[in-house]
Amino acid sequence: MKDAVIVWLDGRFRPLDEARISPLDRGFLYGDGLFETIRAERGNILWLSMHLQRLVASLRQFRIPLDPMPDWEPILKRLLGENGLSTQIAAIKIIVTRGIANRLGLPEAANPTVLITASPYSHPPARLYEEGCKLHLFSHGFASPLSGFKALNYLYNLAARQAALDAGCDMAMLMDPRGLVTETCTGSLLARTEGAWWVPESPLQLPGTAVGALRPMMEEAGLCVANRSARPEDFFSADTVWVLNSLVGVMPVARIDEKPVQNPAAHEAAYWRRRLFSPKGERP
Repeated sequence: MKDAVIVWLDGRFRPLDEARISPLDRGFLYGDGLFETIRAERGNILWLSMHLQRLVASLRQFRIPLDPMPDWEPILKRLLGENGLSTQIAAIKIIVTRGIANRLGLPEAANPTVLITASPYSHPPARLYEEGCKLHLFSHGFASPLSGFKALNYLYNLAARQAALDAGCDMAMLMDPRGLVTETCTGSLLARTEGAWWVPESPLQLPGTAVGALRPMMEEAGLCVANRSARPEDFFSADTVWVLNSLVGVMPVARIDEKPVQNPAAHEAAYWRRRLFSPKGERP
């Protein structure tokens, strides 16, 4: 990898140490912005259209227009090349903020800030994929109305993750105000009960890219994946629980707090993870 890290900021490629964002930027002041984290597999940018659809829909929701819209794919591919990441696994992050605007509310974004970074990605320890990770049920507070968006205001998720680490676990399982499980602090949930696959359903949940990409693959293989409202006890009694996101792929869960998961199904998870990360979902 080259010595100088290159980023794309407001239409220009530039060294990281020359990139400047105003301290008056609302992304810094209020978390007024959105982001997407994308996996690149040896130059192949995974699920780019799905990430961009989610980003554009969120920008529209929060009245942050990008005009003209960047030509994303050439920019991302060049950024990978500039950082020597075209032949390895990388994490790309797109951040869009409202920029500088003095009025409160959601004022018109005359000059939004757009920052794109690319860095090498290292998988979690192999033991988490082989043995399964540990989830902690985070019951101090509930998912906010912003949970359906990749908002920069991410402090709740970080606090949940820290609570999980303090409890000797790897990730936190989140709930909405009705006590329904939504997702984890870093990804979507997929579970199997008596042979039937399902994902938890709540209005306060991010439409996950990885689970959205995996579902049609599983259904093509004859495995129906249903949506259902689920409480913690539904996960305690599930035979299999997996966590999915764009970077880790599919990770089995070994236990939820002190409750062991009956069948983490690590080999199955590894198979679907390979399918996800193979070009166009081809069978490995």
